[in-house]
Amino acid sequence: MIAALTASSPLAVLATPRRARWALVLVHLPMIGYLVAACWNGLGVYTPDAHRALDVPFAFALGAAQLTLSLRVATGRAGAERFALWALVVALAVVPLLRHADLRWVVTVWFVAAAGGMAFGGYLRVVAFVVPLVAAIVRVHTISPETDASYVVYYLGYTTTIFALGAGCLVAATRVVQVAIELSASRSELADLASRAERRRAGRDLHDTLGQRLSAISIKGDLAAALWSDQPEAAAREIGEIARIAARAVRELDDVAHDEQEVSFDDEAARAVALLGSAGVRTQLRDHRPPLPSDVDRLLGWAVREASTNLLRHSTAVTCSIEVGPGGSGVLLEIVNDGAGRPSGRLGGLAGLAERARALDGVVAAERVGRDGFRVRVSAPLEPR
Repeated sequence: MIAALTASSPLAVLATPRRARWALVLVHLPMIGYLVAACWNGLGVYTPDAHRALDVPFAFALGAAQLTLSLRVATGRAGAERFALWALVVALAVVPLLRHADLRWVVTVWFVAAAGGMAFGGYLRVVAFVVPLVAAIVRVHTISPETDASYVVYYLGYTTTIFALGAGCLVAATRVVQVAIELSASRSELADLASRAERRRAGRDLHDTLGQRLSAISIKGDLAAALWSDQPEAAAREIGEIARIAARAVRELDDVAHDEQEVSFDDEAARAVALLGSAGVRTQLRDHRPPLPSDVDRLLGWAVREASTNLLRHSTAVTCSIEVGPGGSGVLLEIVNDGAGRPSGRLGGLAGLAERARALDGVVAAERVGRDGFRVRVSAPLEPR
């Protein structure tokens, strides 16, 4: 989303910290150039500067100090030295001002106000920004030869606007760099979160997918070994079934890698009944489902797969019931077996199932029932809240 908003913005060119820093430099250059030119040749407005040899270096030094402060503040590298840079900007602006009887040097208020707005925080930032502007306006009024009241008001208003916009532009450009850096950090963080989420998804799907398949292969392998000596044909059938399960696992592994795995309750329930039956677990299925959205149906399919896998790996059950039907405003699935094993201390599969359920505003609960029973209960609304 952030990338899309950035790409559609007119300021997309400033979306990287490096570009934003260059833009900050470019914002400073015209202001520094104006001050230098006003000292050098008066720009056709002011008389030749009697102190040009001194004022031009002061103008360059003032611009360099302000640019240094702006860059350090913008990139988050300005510690206590920002106050020293602010004081340097004030000194470089005020000292030449005392020698000038015209307005050419008053534009240094751009730098003094901006430096104050960058160096301080809280209400001091407002004071440090506004006081230089007020002082500059007083200076303009003192120097200006005009006496007509309406013209004075117009001129002072115009001058105030120019001074405030110039200083505000420097502060805003500095903030643009800060935002660009924050945006870059957010992008990196989002990319990292997306990568971790994808790893969790892949790990969860691999656990849920291959767990059942490997358990089935193990059971079929044990059964084939037991039948080999007395019933070789039956053993061969079991070996063939192992090959089919392995081939199916390979296809599902590819689906997991491409996030294209299709899971449904009907398929998983049928597989669970057949697999548990081959392991000697009598399984009863009671299906009273209402019409389900595809994502809820998929959740119930994952639940059946996880519960049957856990039963095969950790249980000594001989009976199992799978019951699904309406529950409250949604659907309720209960899977109960009579052979709860010792807790493994690992909740990876159930934790992954709970994560899937939370995405649909559903709930997963797993608990012992009676002395040896174990129940997995999954509930989900038919429509997201």
